[in-house]
Amino acid sequence: METTAALNQKGIGQVFMYRLLLLLLVIVSTTSVARQIDVVAGWNKPPYVDTNTDSGFELELTKHILSRLGHTVKLIYVPFGRSLRQLEQGRADIVLTVNPRHKISRNFLTDEYVTYQNTAISLASRNLQIDAVKDLSQYTVLAFQTAQNVLGAEFTEMVSEHKGYLEIADQSRQVRMLLMGSVDVAVMDQNIFSWLRSKLPAAHQKEIRMHPLFGKTSYRAAVADESLRNAFNKELKAMMRDGRYQALADKYRLRVTPASEKSLPDN
Repeated sequence: METTAALNQKGIGQVFMYRLLLLLLVIVSTTSVARQIDVVAGWNKPPYVDTNTDSGFELELTKHILSRLGHTVKLIYVPFGRSLRQLEQGRADIVLTVNPRHKISRNFLTDEYVTYQNTAISLASRNLQIDAVKDLSQYTVLAFQTAQNVLGAEFTEMVSEHKGYLEIADQSRQVRMLLMGSVDVAVMDQNIFSWLRSKLPAAHQKEIRMHPLFGKTSYRAAVADESLRNAFNKELKAMMRDGRYQALADKYRLRVTPASEKSLPDN
């Protein structure tokens, strides 16, 4: 028969091995879940995406969420019109700034995480009369990529027969061309326009008019992996509740956000 000391020693050994096994399971579990997440964003559009510094509201929000989930982030920048193709071809885990009107399964979309306020902008010196979307057909219009897909049926119909309409990926070029008088109207988000114009020299600070033709447009992220999508949504809601989301929105001077427009359910 084993002595009492031997039994005690055996028990201590079993406890040690049990704890070691638990520790190994935690390490293996963490290693298998944590990974590099490839995140696709459109080209430079501060204050939402700043490709020069890998910063901006959308990028910082996404990096914070994924960091909280234990992941690392690799940012990939492509023209906005080609971003969803990266997800479809398996080259990305997450695509930012996606709207249900884009050609993507709604099942892939996260909750709303950012709200844009698009508008038509003209030089005050032109004194253009723009009171409705149809009025844009009289002028040359330079818009952001995929504008005709997200700004409503009336806008889509108008541009389908408008020979003076063009969409480009470089939104800083939109601002410069408008202020130089190369186009009559720029269609873009108010925050992006104001941010980009503030970086231009004094000679470009011309008086403009904003024509409020469009409603607010809320955007989501496209995530094919269901478990990652659910975890993203859970952390996003937590940030909205505890003030971290609003603090980030305030940092980039965003006036309207999904967090400010509705209460959030627990699930």
